[in-house]
Amino acid sequence: MPEPVRLYLAHTQGGESLRALARRSGQHPSTVLRQVRRTENLRDDPLCDAGLDRLGQGWRRRPPASSAQQDLLPMTLSDRAEAALGRDSLRALRALMEPKTLMVIADGVEDAVVVHDAGTDRPVRRCVVSREVAEALALREFITGTQTGRLARYTITGAGRAEVRRMLAEAESRRAVQRGTGEDAALDGDGVGDTETAPRLSLKPRRSAGTDAPLHIWARRHRTDGEAWLPPELVAAALRFRENWEIAQIGGSLPGDWDVFVSGRFGPGLG
Repeated sequence: MPEPVRLYLAHTQGGESLRALARRSGQHPSTVLRQVRRTENLRDDPLCDAGLDRLGQGWRRRPPASSAQQDLLPMTLSDRAEAALGRDSLRALRALMEPKTLMVIADGVEDAVVVHDAGTDRPVRRCVVSREVAEALALREFITGTQTGRLARYTITGAGRAEVRRMLAEAESRRAVQRGTGEDAALDGDGVGDTETAPRLSLKPRRSAGTDAPLHIWARRHRTDGEAWLPPELVAAALRFRENWEIAQIGGSLPGDWDVFVSGRFGPGLG
């Protein structure tokens, strides 16, 4: 939860004074006041308004402070919940980085849908996230939008794009550390690597963070006669295949090497 939201809830739901919150957070009271007012202004967005109401209910249900030393700003998620929120947020934000892509959510519906305008009669669905994830993105000001009737449409903000780059860089750093650990394990006691067993450094070029996938690039291209290079049916099928592939990888039922499928060596004994 962003700190301004926690300060806002502690002040409006917990009844804590701005000065007390300033002392606990190590900030000037005027700074805390600006953050509280900024969060209050977010209520003009129906998604933020619903998110603040939901968080406020959880705040009111928490046990009262037992001592003056108890943190006035709790409301932190468990590691598992935080990881799940991060994965879903990254999935939605990466999809929203594509041009002509929106997050759509309707009143009374528990899920938000990210859709892409492919220039056809029907938009192409990119992903689906829960309302809680959409509320978190709005409260962090990673998305912004307007509501017309029962339907609200959101686009990614500059802060959202920066968050995608940060999360991708963080994930790449973790993978680099893991690769480095594996390489260190392949070294012998004298620090000299075994050329037969030490892993080779991959020279395969990687896409920079935030760039479009090849599928999206080809989906936007048109032939000389004006027809789409890839029909919408093929794009939708490819997206479904990718989603199924990612779900299967999460379950650990597939090998990590795509060449296994290309060579036809995948079977019950593999993966």
